[in-house]
Amino acid sequence: MRSSTSTSQSINKDPIAQVFGPEHQGRVRGLGFGVTPTSVRATTQSSILVRKLQGDFQRLEEKHEQLAELVRSQQMPPSSRQKQNNPPNLRGKKCKIFDWLCTSKLVDEGEIETDDPMHLVDGIPIGGGAYLVYVERVFEPNAFLWRNQNNWTTLDNALGEIIPWPKEAVAVIFT
Repeated sequence: MRSSTSTSQSINKDPIAQVFGPEHQGRVRGLGFGVTPTSVRATTQSSILVRKLQGDFQRLEEKHEQLAELVRSQQMPPSSRQKQNNPPNLRGKKCKIFDWLCTSKLVDEGEIETDDPMHLVDGIPIGGGAYLVYVERVFEPNAFLWRNQNNWTTLDNALGEIIPWPKEAVAVIFT
């Protein structure tokens, strides 16, 4: 039985291999029966690549399962999805407006004009986290506005005006 080193040496010392010279990377020369060094290297490399790709595929399948499970756990029943997609119309609803710095302190009362995040105030959209409110009654005239408007800084300037206010500091009164 020949060893693997004697086999590779015999392939290199083959008269045809010596006439044609060494094999070039990426080419397979097969003359007659037997295996050439290039074909052996290509087979070994492709086997390693196949094993690596199988491992990568297995890891991706596991991640896909984890993500699918996460999506299933986050899905809501159709009834709650419908309520979330169709919020009640809040225009004209009375509301209590609390200090945006300390949400337990009532600063005024008013009406909600809109909760459209693209509504512009001084050329700037109010955003998804705010209501546009009409200020009817001020309890704390020195309370600071959430966003300065018309160079006003406190609520006493905003009496009878429409101003943006953060949703977390507005309590809608449903009657």
